[in-house]
Amino acid sequence: MNKIYQAFQSITPNNIESIKEQAQLREGKVDIYMEPKRRSLYYKVCLIACVCVIGFSIFSLRKDHTVFATVGFDVNPSIELNIDEEEKVIEVLTYNDGGQKIIGDMKLEDSHVDVAVNALIGSMLKEGYIDELKNSLLISVIGDNKENNEKIRQRVSQDIDGLLKDYHVQGSIMSQNLQRTTALEDIAKKYHISIGKAELIQTLIEKKPTYTFENLKDLSVHDLNVLLISYDVNNIQVDGEVSTSQYLNQNQIKSLVEKDAKVTQPVYKEIQLDSEDGMIVYEVEFVKDGIEYEYELNALTGDILKKEIEKEKKSVSSKHLSESEAKTIAMNHMKVSQVEDYSIKKEYDDGVYEYKVELINGNKKYEYKIDAVEGTILDYEVEKITASSNQKRISYSKARSIALQHAKLSMNQVSDMDVELDDNHYEVSFKAKGYEYDYEINVFSGKIIDYEKEKDD
Repeated sequence: MNKIYQAFQSITPNNIESIKEQAQLREGKVDIYMEPKRRSLYYKVCLIACVCVIGFSIFSLRKDHTVFATVGFDVNPSIELNIDEEEKVIEVLTYNDGGQKIIGDMKLEDSHVDVAVNALIGSMLKEGYIDELKNSLLISVIGDNKENNEKIRQRVSQDIDGLLKDYHVQGSIMSQNLQRTTALEDIAKKYHISIGKAELIQTLIEKKPTYTFENLKDLSVHDLNVLLISYDVNNIQVDGEVSTSQYLNQNQIKSLVEKDAKVTQPVYKEIQLDSEDGMIVYEVEFVKDGIEYEYELNALTGDILKKEIEKEKKSVSSKHLSESEAKTIAMNHMKVSQVEDYSIKKEYDDGVYEYKVELINGNKKYEYKIDAVEGTILDYEVEKITASSNQKRISYSKARSIALQHAKLSMNQVSDMDVELDDNHYEVSFKAKGYEYDYEINVFSGKIIDYEKEKDD
């Protein structure tokens, strides 16, 4: 205001002394009367107009912030925060009633994105959109500056992980760094979903082309995360294991299909969570007595949705050898009545069931492949192994127990268990909950030398 006043003063000439001198030179006495200076109506109007223009300019600048990036949050509701270069929230977007419920009466505009994140996660937990059963959240940072987007993605992901742990929830946080494209925006608008969820679905479709947007768009982010564990993806970072506790476990599914098929102890080829008609299902394949069975079950209820039963393509005997019989065949070939230790695994290879038998006798290891139907020896090898006079090897079963204990799993939770002796260490491998586990364990001390866990392709 002072600056405006000074500007008006500077354009008004102050010549009062000069006027006085000119008047004294004239005849007669001239009285100069100065009326107190008053601001004219014109001056007031000009002043008010200037103030309005400045105020409107400030208001316009505030409202015309350029969107620097968009930070999206998806559980089942979807929320997006448009932020400026200072990471302050310019606009809050919601995509469904659930998003509005999460926002409630919160005013997030003008707050820093970190403050907004804290408020949103607190509301999601309060409203029950995240808990121990549904522990998944998708974070998508969308913008042209990929480097800065990545910084925001990492920080927000870490902050949310900490917030969930404060509420005793072990979250599974998916996050992605995206650049806005017309194609992606068009897909999101077409299916009334967020850009982040559209990208997640697109990733799954690329991994399994039989998936469609129509099939996946109504699934929650948690369900999409369950499907994601079956595939190896590079563009989506996943921190923490997705909970599958709300679904039936594999043992329960096995009981249901075996009861329906009226079989016991079949050989399972596949038990995998999948999606069909907008729901999460189990795809199950197994073989018994030369018959192939394929089932599809609702993962929540166990209801059988589809089943197919047909003879195997390759005719086989209705009865397979037992593990004990396969071991005896190998020992007879070795011409021994007993061995120090052994490991047996049944496999299905190129249409043939076979036993892989590994036996230790003295300082030699014997490896056999035996036809599980005919009992014929398909292949065998003999190999010298390292002996130690003062140390005793741990057994195959001990190595297996060490690996399972480290993975915090029990034997009935895993499949494709395999234990092999390789010089001074055991190689233990198995599958569980959509992951493959591989261990190297010292054959004498039982110490874990190396360990890997990766998604099962």
